[in-house]
Amino acid sequence: MRSLKQWYQDEREKLAEYSLYDRLRYVWQYYKLWIIGIAFAVSFCTYVIWTYVSVPGEIHFYGIFSNTYAQLGQGSAFYRQFVDYAGYDLSEGIVELDASNYCKPSGRVTGNTYYEKLISMLDGKVDDVWVAEAEDVIAVGETGRLMDLGSEMRPGMQKYADRFVYCTPLRETYSTEPVPIGIDLSGTVLTGEYSAYPNGAVLGVNAYTERLDQVYVFLEFLFQYQQ
Repeated sequence: MRSLKQWYQDEREKLAEYSLYDRLRYVWQYYKLWIIGIAFAVSFCTYVIWTYVSVPGEIHFYGIFSNTYAQLGQGSAFYRQFVDYAGYDLSEGIVELDASNYCKPSGRVTGNTYYEKLISMLDGKVDDVWVAEAEDVIAVGETGRLMDLGSEMRPGMQKYADRFVYCTPLRETYSTEPVPIGIDLSGTVLTGEYSAYPNGAVLGVNAYTERLDQVYVFLEFLFQYQQ
């Protein structure tokens, strides 16, 4: 196996024989996946750093809504209604509702930057809740990224037990039985008044969230205005 130094030297000698155009074409042909991956990682890190250094105070709550064209993000009536209900002071921190995410985890997601962002936000403990159609929430739940809502450590979830959506984790070490990883939102203000998901929606909670108390507030808000 060639060392990194030897690989670099071999590639440099090879490229020295090419024109500038051929060099660029060669690099893109053989290393485009690396280039795309590094570019995404840099972009995501830049976004996270920008989020934490440019916003006032901390993040009060962060939610992602996939595959909806309803107005749910910053400045929308839904956003203002939630902020007022929760009593957040936006001069001390932010509430982020991202309704511009379009990916189908239950289908083909290779190369989908929206999916990569979703997973990064979940794994990075940035996002608190994710809302999408049932099949997509189940697909992500199978990976273990969504919270087991039936755990005895989370008694606040038991009031929604009749709405639990289940999946069987891919890792048998996690569980060999179906686990509740989502809450059916049918009949709430989200699927009723705002018609955000005509085919129904399910809410999943980030398994790594550090703001579970605020997740409870968001759920109370949704079901307070149940249709």
